[in-house]
Amino acid sequence: QAIQGLTFKQTGIQVEGIPHTIWELIEHIRIAQEDILEFCKNPDYEALDWPEDYWPERSKPESRDEFEASVQAVQDGIVEMRELIRNPQNNLQHPFPHGDGQTLFREAMLIVDHNAYHIGQIVLIRRLLGSW
Repeated sequence: QAIQGLTFKQTGIQVEGIPHTIWELIEHIRIAQEDILEFCKNPDYEALDWPEDYWPERSKPESRDEFEASVQAVQDGIVEMRELIRNPQNNLQHPFPHGDGQTLFREAMLIVDHNAYHIGQIVLIRRLLGSW
């Protein structure tokens, strides 16, 4: 809902006083979520470098298709996490052997919390742009 009715131009507008564009926030959500999912699924997980690997290089997408693909990837990642937590073979409270005490429950909540925080920023930007 936070991006419903959003124009392509609005995805890359830099609002004064706001450090990121809507595109940057969507891409950051996607990148972080994919990283969390990779951690949950891959015992050979290698961490990304913070913060440089978690943000896009560009402040706006090259095309509407690129923006929509990023949004779709976020939605697909949410479905993937939902499937992981619903799988009865996955123990929500058992720490990952390759982590530092992280559990599937913690990682699922991290996605929820992180996405909610940045979606709130997207809504703020839209309000400042007069498009909410």
